[in-house]
Amino acid sequence: MKDFLELFREKSIDYIQFQFTTILGEFKCVEFPAKIWEDMKEGAGIDGSSLGFLKTEQSDMKVVPDLNTFAILPWNHRVGRFICDITDNKGIAYPICPRGILKRILSEANSKGYEFLTRPELEWYLLSNDREFTDKGAYMDMPPKDSFHELRRRITDDMISMGIKLKTIHHEVGPSQHEVEFIANNALFQADNVQTAKMIVHVESDCKNLISTFMPKPFPLVAGSGLHIHQYLVNNGKNVFADADSGVSDILRYYIGGIQKRVDAISAVLNPITNSYKRLVPNHEAPVYVSWGIGNRTALIRVPGYEKSARVEYRAGDAAMNIYLGTALLLASGLDGIKNKIEPNTPITENIDSLSEEKRKTLGIKKLPQSLQKSLEAFENSKFIKNILGKQFVDIYIAIKREEIEQYQLAKNDGKEGKWELDKYLLF
Repeated sequence: MKDFLELFREKSIDYIQFQFTTILGEFKCVEFPAKIWEDMKEGAGIDGSSLGFLKTEQSDMKVVPDLNTFAILPWNHRVGRFICDITDNKGIAYPICPRGILKRILSEANSKGYEFLTRPELEWYLLSNDREFTDKGAYMDMPPKDSFHELRRRITDDMISMGIKLKTIHHEVGPSQHEVEFIANNALFQADNVQTAKMIVHVESDCKNLISTFMPKPFPLVAGSGLHIHQYLVNNGKNVFADADSGVSDILRYYIGGIQKRVDAISAVLNPITNSYKRLVPNHEAPVYVSWGIGNRTALIRVPGYEKSARVEYRAGDAAMNIYLGTALLLASGLDGIKNKIEPNTPITENIDSLSEEKRKTLGIKKLPQSLQKSLEAFENSKFIKNILGKQFVDIYIAIKREEIEQYQLAKNDGKEGKWELDKYLLF
């Protein structure tokens, strides 16, 4: 085991943060002086009731560091961090820990001989403090239209210094909208990376007196922000989604079939807020229909056509999701599809939004859930969801989301729907 006390002395680290993720995907931390590491390395106690995990009378929990996640905060080199799992007081994995749920599903995949890799694409807006756009740039614009390219570069410098491997970095379609795309890596590592990346974006934006938001649809007339998740399934170093003759394998088709079968229910996690469904509208580069296709950016699930090695891109998700749970549910759904040889509907190369209703019906293409209420109903009634997440988690999540929907409906009835969503979701 690495001698962390010695490392802390070498790097002049005075404080340690234990970072962890709540049910709703919030990134939290508890901090302590580095010199008491020996007393803290087995974990720190937290109040689970204040974080939505437990009732007050049974609220003692621990956050236990994953020693492989150590990094130094780029904006304050005196502080190191570890990402943690949530356990009971005896150090036993707590069943509603989001990171623990993903680890369990990854372990099930490993038992079948699969390694699961993901490649997230993360989009966000940079806004002024009065919630206005900060530039007039468009897709892949250069300076001077891309006014905050230096801030974005500082953000990506931080990501790289904290161990995140990046692919493309650019201005997105919307004014003041930005994107980073990661390089494919182990799915648990990538979920940690998404949480770390969002933290970095928020911190560096705040240092420039700007607001960064991962809210799916902060402005009704411009592009929404998604969290596309590219997925690879590997067996003994071989991509099992690829086929030398047809390009895509039977396993890939079954994997997509599994996701399609469960999509209504898993949307309650992959699109977890009322604002999520305002992004999923036609002609805004966001999917509306349960569909798939080779190189088709209007499909829910795209198999990119320009790469030799096949992969699956799930395009509906947004960064309001708990990335650990979203990743776990996509993998579990896909594995179920492989196990039961679930065939997807017909792959489409046309613009699905432009198809007639009759043709979509003939092709077996239905709409995604159109509201959080609809996806939550499917979530609540799904035996599959209860098997994956557990009854305790499902009950807590449904209670939280029902209250959220009630608050939204009250605001909508008062004509304050937009303000309520901005106030509640802008700092996601």
